[in-house]
Amino acid sequence: MKVFISDDQEQQRLWLNDIITAQLEALHFNYELVSAWQPTDVLAAVKKGGGPNLYFLDIVLQREINGIQLASKIRDYDPDGFVVYVTVRDDMMPDTLNAMTTPTGFISKTNMFNKEKFVPQVQQILQVVKKRLVTLQQSVEPTLTLRSGALLLTLKLKDIIYCEKEHGLRTTRIVTTTQSYVVHKNLNTIKEQLTAMQFFNEFQSYALNLDHVITVDFNKGIISMDNRDHLTFSRGTIKKLRAYYQIQE
Repeated sequence: MKVFISDDQEQQRLWLNDIITAQLEALHFNYELVSAWQPTDVLAAVKKGGGPNLYFLDIVLQREINGIQLASKIRDYDPDGFVVYVTVRDDMMPDTLNAMTTPTGFISKTNMFNKEKFVPQVQQILQVVKKRLVTLQQSVEPTLTLRSGALLLTLKLKDIIYCEKEHGLRTTRIVTTTQSYVVHKNLNTIKEQLTAMQFFNEFQSYALNLDHVITVDFNKGIISMDNRDHLTFSRGTIKKLRAYYQIQE
């Protein structure tokens, strides 16, 4: 787990580094403290992948974006990361919720430089993080992870309804239970990660999650999915799915 501490006040940032790393050591975390603290540098590091990571962010960063905006961008690449706001602006806490950054906690700067009062706040947050890490590790689900341009996309396999090759383009449309994504990846490359039993990958232009199939009309060559999409195939093509179902019987 990587740990980021983003605060534009150098004295405060260095003090936070000492306090937080001491408590991480005390609680036996396996971590790496990242020196990057500028929003652009933090995002560059996060985009390289990995996670979930731990982020201590000052809400009122005097940079191109503030801590809340930084957290929102972090969520695009590390959806399970732990965001902790360290701030003197308690009045801005509602803004963090409105931005849907899902913070793990808040630490007030009121007691900054007072170890006796500040350390217990850090300890409380880290204990929550430790428990949630255990839960995450125990409930890891198979995922599809793709990098398309600047976007790092991680999707749970169970949420993917189907993937469709975009005709004439080296792109693929991924349809999930919540939205669709168009990625600059060859469908065959994506299929290499769709190895779970519920995926049928024998169609040239599609990968289907059979758990989301509602009905199959083999005569008309129509497959109805649970998101109300109807996929059309030639009779010769859809025979591959009939053969698969016969083998499973």
